[in-house]
Amino acid sequence: MRAPTVNHPAAIALLVFAALGHAGAQSVRDHTRLTPNRSTTVTEAQATELTLTVTAAAVQPIFIWVRTAGVIDPSKKVITASVPAGESALVKVGQRVRAFSPDSRSRMYQATVSRVEPRQDRTVVAATLNGEALEPRTRYVLEIVVEGGDLLSVPNEAIIETEGRQVVYVQQPGGHYVPRDIKTGIRGELFTEVLEGVDAGEQVVTIGSFFIDAEHKLKN
Repeated sequence: MRAPTVNHPAAIALLVFAALGHAGAQSVRDHTRLTPNRSTTVTEAQATELTLTVTAAAVQPIFIWVRTAGVIDPSKKVITASVPAGESALVKVGQRVRAFSPDSRSRMYQATVSRVEPRQDRTVVAATLNGEALEPRTRYVLEIVVEGGDLLSVPNEAIIETEGRQVVYVQQPGGHYVPRDIKTGIRGELFTEVLEGVDAGEQVVTIGSFFIDAEHKLKN
């Protein structure tokens, strides 16, 4: 018998627990397995209530933020910090930097990587501020902006990790959403590179993806 339409996330949770209790011979894994060949339908009312959002997979720049902390010099213009060996290769002279005091994050300073000195187990980095720091602080957090290149990507929020797989829901005509396994590459602050699974222009669910996933698991 076809599962009834579910209109609220709380109701979904109750149905999941009821289904698990009634399973008997079936395991929890059977109830949560995705069925890639089936779609899930969402009504217009449900989409509105959840502010369901879809975003096109597209080729765009992916930015990675390398975070570290350092000490500002007496001139209040140069912050020196160290970057772990694993991230050292990403940092280069000329990259943009955002700097702020842990005590005053509301004030953000723009800076540029002005010096990179590789050491045996780390890399020493100097970032020069565009202007003089105003706070009477010595320690600052640095966020070094690294460009990962123009790559086919989807928003991080669109990707659901399930049973060792990465899945997105692709929008189809008529309010249908189909789960699609993907293979990913570089993960940036906002977007993740997609190596396989979706094509440029396909619409994937971002806000509301976990609701779609729960609906799909209940109905399949």
